[in-house]
Amino acid sequence: MKDWRIVIITGGTGGLGFALAAEYLRCGDLVILTGRNRQRLQQCKEQLANSPRLHVYPLDVTDYEAVTQFCQWVKTSFGRCDILINNAGTAVFKHFADMQRADIDRLTAANLNGLLYMTHAFLPMMLAANRGQLVNIGSLAGRVATAKAAVYAASKAAVIRFSEGLRQELANTGISVTCILPGPIDTPFLDKADSSGTYRHQVRHYLLKADATATKIRQAVDARKAEVALPFRLHFFSLIYLLLPQWLKRWTAPLFNRK
Repeated sequence: MKDWRIVIITGGTGGLGFALAAEYLRCGDLVILTGRNRQRLQQCKEQLANSPRLHVYPLDVTDYEAVTQFCQWVKTSFGRCDILINNAGTAVFKHFADMQRADIDRLTAANLNGLLYMTHAFLPMMLAANRGQLVNIGSLAGRVATAKAAVYAASKAAVIRFSEGLRQELANTGISVTCILPGPIDTPFLDKADSSGTYRHQVRHYLLKADATATKIRQAVDARKAEVALPFRLHFFSLIYLLLPQWLKRWTAPLFNRK
């Protein structure tokens, strides 16, 4: 087991989390997949041929005590964490005025607090070993906010800035921080965020495939890249958009507001 990388993936029952698990198993690593739905985790294990290198662990990353207990279990069972992929998250596409407090709390807890809790729990283990890789799944929405995604964009912008700050703090250690900024991915995540199907239809020409995205994420992590945005054309458009004056942003807003 000492030659295997120990890879922890949160949000493992979703499309990207499952694809990441399959990708790292294919590379010969040991994967610990977490998620809130115990039954769905078991289904994921069966779909991945009950690999002896796959372990599933029911976990709500927004519960700090549960996260610390999970971290202790990993330390006791495996002794280390080589790669932590903070993938758990959710979305609610509504106008801010129409959101309930529960929507706001759920978004910020899953997209930001859970990521902070997991990183806070596992970072001491990595610091003690002076090695490890932290991978935070952000979003291009963290660069370019759109209507009906103000809170989602805010949470993902926080992930980007947290990754930048933590990367600077860990600059003189053996620990790397990689932030992934994907565009929309063809997974059930989109249907949960917008049950009407409007958003999926509007972005159908830009949808990333989960398997291909997982491979690109793994490659970026292997190369210890600081930040990777996908796909390239949306990455390029987002950078151009940031340079536009406010009046032009207002004029081009309909191009980005697809929800």
